[in-house]
Amino acid sequence: MKRKVMVFFLLTGIVFGASSCTKKSKKDSNAELLASILSQGTAIDSACQRFISSEANCVAAPDSSAAVCSGLISKVKGAILPQELNTDAVAILYFDCFTKINLTYNITKGCNKNSFNSNSDYRKVQRTGSSQAEITFRENVNKCGSLENEVPPADSGLSETNTILSSDPFQ
Repeated sequence: MKRKVMVFFLLTGIVFGASSCTKKSKKDSNAELLASILSQGTAIDSACQRFISSEANCVAAPDSSAAVCSGLISKVKGAILPQELNTDAVAILYFDCFTKINLTYNITKGCNKNSFNSNSDYRKVQRTGSSQAEITFRENVNKCGSLENEVPPADSGLSETNTILSSDPFQ
């Protein structure tokens, strides 16, 4: 129950944080928020939407979660090893871990809606940039995915799954 409450507040914070950075009319913002709430499907869809929202905070023209989540969900689940453990529940833990990393990166980088042109540009800089924000980001990605023999953060719940990612699914 605590996790559901935490997820609700995290999602609410992301939505309100993202909407406060735009110059949309109140009517447009309310319509967008309502569409986002109504489009909330399964828990895995919600986790993917939170991930996309965490990137959108720094992107001028962000991807639509409705357009990209089915592909991202497949990529994340496809990267989970062993394959027999690539369930929605485990994929949600990975999405949540990557979302936290993005939010930390955004703060460290001091980015805003105009920092990157697209989600693709955002991810490229995260993975190839040389600033301390990007170096820390890559270290944390390795931890989340248990890449390069790293151990996931204790609060992520990933250690208990006995899974790893075969690669970074968001590249």
